[in-house]
Parts: sequence; C-alpha cells; structure tokens
Amino acid sequence: MKQNFLPRYTIGTDAFEMIRKIVLPYGNRIGLIYGEKAFSASREKLLPALEDFEIVHQEVYGKEASYANINRLKNCPQLKEADALLAVGGGKCLDVVKTVGDMLEKPVFTVASIASTCAAVTKIAIIHNDDGSFKEIYRLKNVPVHCFIDPEIIVHAPSEYFWAGMGDTMAKHVESVFSSRNDVTDFESSFGVAVSELCYEPILEKGEKAYNDVRRHIVSAEVEDVIKSIIIATGTVSVSVDPNYNSALAHALYYGLTVREWMERKHLHGEIVSYGTLVQLMLDGQQEELERVYGFNRKVKLPVCLKDLDLEKEDPLDDVLDATIINPELDHIPYPITKQMVRDAIDKLEDYKG
Repeated sequence: MKQNFLPRYTIGTDAFEMIRKIVLPYGNRIGLIYGEKAFSASREKLLPALEDFEIVHQEVYGKEASYANINRLKNCPQLKEADALLAVGGGKCLDVVKTVGDMLEKPVFTVASIASTCAAVTKIAIIHNDDGSFKEIYRLKNVPVHCFIDPEIIVHAPSEYFWAGMGDTMAKHVESVFSSRNDVTDFESSFGVAVSELCYEPILEKGEKAYNDVRRHIVSAEVEDVIKSIIIATGTVSVSVDPNYNSALAHALYYGLTVREWMERKHLHGEIVSYGTLVQLMLDGQQEELERVYGFNRKVKLPVCLKDLDLEKEDPLDDVLDATIINPELDHIPYPITKQMVRDAIDKLEDYKG
C-alpha cells in the first residue's frame, strides 16, 4: 500500500486568520517554537491569531538544526503535554520542530518566514552537527499538517534568501528530470516530475520581477507565484518522487564545493546549487536550457562562473571534485559521471558567453 501526503497550505497577507480554524481542531494547547528574527518579524500579526490557544511553552529553537537542540525540546515537559507544535522560521527551525514533532508524535504546523527552501512542507529534516556541518537526513513519517505563508513577512526578510531560493528551486526540475531519465516511473514519481515544471518555468518567466519586488518590499502576484514555486511546488516534488529523483549533479557539486570550509559562510545553499545547475546542463549538453538558465542567473546575479563563488579558474578543485563524485546524489543517474567530465563542464562554463 502506498500513501502520499501532499503539502497543504494557506498563502496571503491574511493567512494567519486561518490558524484558528485549521489548528484548533487538534487542540488548544500549543508549543510555539521559533527563530528569534522570524518571531520578531511575525509576532504582530501572529499573536492575535493565537488568542484562542494556550501556549504551554514557547522558546527559540537554537542556532542549529542539531540533535542537541532537538533533544532539548523533545525532553521539555511542557511540549510533551502540548496538543500541537507551531514552528515559525526558516529551514533550520522548521526542521528542528518537524523532527521533535515526529519523535513526540505531535502534529506540526509551520509558518514560513522566508522563501528559501521547501522545508515548511516536506517530510525530511536536514540535520547538522553543532558546528553547522552536515550530519544526515532525518526521514519523518508525515509532512506538516499545514503551512501558513504570509508574503508580507517574506518580502520584509533579507532578499538574498528569496534570491537563493530561486536558484535552489530551479535545480529541482533540472535534477529530477535528469535522474529519472530512462526509468519507467510509477504514478507518484511521474506526478512529481511533472510538477517540477512549476519549480522552473514560473521562475524563469517571473523571477526577475519577483526578486525586484521583494527588494522593494512589494507583495505582487509575481512574488506570490515564485513563493509557491519555492515552497509548495518544490515540496510537492520532494514528497512525491522516488528519493533517487530528488537530486543529481547540481547538489552533488554543492556538497563537493562545501569541502572548502568557508564556502557556506560566504555563500547561501541555493546560490551554490544554482551554479551546479549550470554545470549539470553543460555536462549533459542541454544547450537551450543552459542558455535560458545562464541568462536568468546573469539578470539576477546568481553565479555563472567560479569567480562568483570566490574561486579561481586555475584552481584544480581536486578536493571539490573528489567529494562530488562520491556523493550519494550521483548514485542514480542516466549515465556514469567522472571527475574529468565535471572538470570539463566547469571549464566550458568558464568560457561560455550565453
């Protein structure tokens, strides 16, 4: 038997007005866990929506999506008595609360304060060590019950999160189509790969205007559409497709690049992944799509070359490429990819003019 739990969400500047109707049937005792900046940005609109609830415990989740923070919250007596958990924040906060809810078997509701990843609606959590390095992927039994998205909060968050989110989201389509190539896919995977178009075309068509609107703190139709691409479309792909189809070279190269310890301190996840998308398109010979994505990246100043990631063209990148080739994201792809193939694609991208 297969069960597929798709994301449920409410989006709009009045989205929080639905919290009472949607959450209260699960009980009125809630645990409120948040990122400090996210709560500060949302509290004026969020707290009035929680007047009918008893907040049995509220706390900043911590600084990292680590088991230290997860276990601290899991062992909180008040949270054990809560009927539901409400998470307010970015990906790390949401992943912590989703994991706590999974361990305590509590329903989890999310408020996405930035549009950078699909963490608000997925049934995985990216767990890091206390020093911020990647540890593992925690697989949940279910997706969050419901996600509330107020675009007014998102457009007042730092615009670079939205910018990087666009880069990460476009990779979902490029990678899922690539990694599922030549396979006979079941309904769920076919559905997810089809949905991945909504991670790609709306951003190519509307992303430049949406990003400019976010920078001016304007909630436009384009902003809402791109938010839905980043959070909802990507999340739908993630929970629908076979796990083998969720990533490919763009993310493998991301993990390779982050062996340079400073990389993640200076560059955002989606920013780095967007460069990997170009490398994958170059390696796979998808010239038409390469031209489209390259042109978009140049317009919004996402990376198009090594210099944009503070790397030199002459850098041999041996450590980066060694880590890329052994990354599990390349375990299921339509043909073998070698270290030299990736290096050649990088070099061709350096000389590419669009």
